[in-house]
Amino acid sequence: MQLIALPGLARVPAAAWDALSPDGSPFLEHRFLHGLHESQCTGEGTGWLPLHLLVVDPFDEGPTDGPLPDNIKIHGAAPAYVKQHSYGEFIFDFRWAEAAYSQGVAYYPKLVVAVPFTPATGQRLLISPTTPNPDKVQTMLGEGLIALAQQIGASSVHWLFTQKSEAEALSQLGYGHRLSHQHHWTDEGYGDFAGFLASMRSRPRKQIRRERRKGQRHGLELMVLRGTEMDDDAWAAIRRFYRSGCHRYGSQGYLTDAFFSYLQRHLPERVVCSLARDPARQGTDAWVAGTLNFEKAGRLYGRYWGCDREYDHLHFELAFYLLIETCLQRGWTRFEAGAGGDHKVRRGLTPRLCHSSHWIAEPQLSSAIDSWLVREREHVTSWLDDLAHSGTGRRGDKQ
Repeated sequence: MQLIALPGLARVPAAAWDALSPDGSPFLEHRFLHGLHESQCTGEGTGWLPLHLLVVDPFDEGPTDGPLPDNIKIHGAAPAYVKQHSYGEFIFDFRWAEAAYSQGVAYYPKLVVAVPFTPATGQRLLISPTTPNPDKVQTMLGEGLIALAQQIGASSVHWLFTQKSEAEALSQLGYGHRLSHQHHWTDEGYGDFAGFLASMRSRPRKQIRRERRKGQRHGLELMVLRGTEMDDDAWAAIRRFYRSGCHRYGSQGYLTDAFFSYLQRHLPERVVCSLARDPARQGTDAWVAGTLNFEKAGRLYGRYWGCDREYDHLHFELAFYLLIETCLQRGWTRFEAGAGGDHKVRRGLTPRLCHSSHWIAEPQLSSAIDSWLVREREHVTSWLDDLAHSGTGRRGDKQ
């Protein structure tokens, strides 16, 4: 087996890439990652330059711009990017960059293994279920990214939002293990939204009912639609909400208009939007608020929220309660509500650990960061214990 690095997925057959990722993540699919590149969300000038690492059987390279041979065996891969900044990652290392520069060390470029702009846990060590030696493939990818970083002059390698088992495996190869947290909802056999509320103590149950009433009293039509059910006006509106949400919260608009057009053409069945429509308006202006989410294999991933103007508690209704209700109605068992917001615990979501792995080339900086990671892990686990006690479950129930 050998390692090859490719500047994108154009040369990789979609079926061969997708066969490496059996966990059901919509974000690791060939068409999602390739779509980001095709629509210029990633690539030259974005700070996200694809340099994916693959483990393959030896083959005659041939033309470097042509597709890989049809019969080539791909044993494993890692979706890697050369980064010139730390934006769009959601595992924050800005202080590490400052520490590096204070020591006269250039922190960028760095290598990041991640789904761009997407704080969702999933496989990062993509290994074929038919490879005869998965442990060897895993080691080749982990060590290969370090060698690739050294080859291109990158300061470090970062595996973001890995599975716990992957972070533990990478720690055996010299990577530091970092903990962070998010908030997820899991169906515990509630049956319906009333059953979900019945699992809570009186105070949060009353709060959620009150917030739902406020969010539903604006005379708007509230609904959840698949991308396949959305017309052009609704698609145009969700693109507008994305822009307005980025502007409101001061974040960079990573997704281009071309990417939304790509989603509508190539991945509409993965898209789920909760939307508010004003029946007094016409066309795209009738849509006044919405969220962009993705679903696959019964898992819903919340991503972006936006609205045309303020509606009291509409955000909570569209971004949380209506989506949880939809999960219960459609048999979806998990809802990951994205990054940030410990207030989500009071609304029925549970804090969960997130894992990442980091290798730093410069020895002194690496030693300092390793010590910092130990302290951070202690803080995160303690913080999650405190959050669990402030959850919505009845006293004595397991959170």
